Amino acid sequence: MSGQPMDGEVTSIFHFAFPAAWARAQSADQYEPDDYASEGYIHAATAAQIPGVTERHLRGKGPRWQLTLDCAAIAGILHWEWNDVGGELFPHLYGPIPMTAITAVAAFDPEL
Repeated sequence: MSGQPMDGEVTSIFHFAFPAAWARAQSADQYEPDDYASEGYIHAATAAQIPGVTERHLRGKGPRWQLTLDCAAIAGILHWEWNDVGGELFPHLYGPIPMTAITAVAAFDPEL
């Protein structure tokens, strides 16, 4: 099942980048995590989904960079897909993230 939130409801989403992948992106015009090729898409979350994503997927895996993504800038690769574990629609990106779509970067420690 796929779909999308109501128009205008979500304007930014978030991706949590491993430090090495983010460092490589600094000399490129796009960001692509290491698991993109094997996964086929890039995981992301809304602000409301961050606590659950942190608990289920990020704890114990080290610090990350929290990338804030402008939904309008990634509209062509952004798909909202149902996740039975989370019981809601999650944003997935079917393509590398243009660096111009990243509006903010902040250190993120899932242990805090």
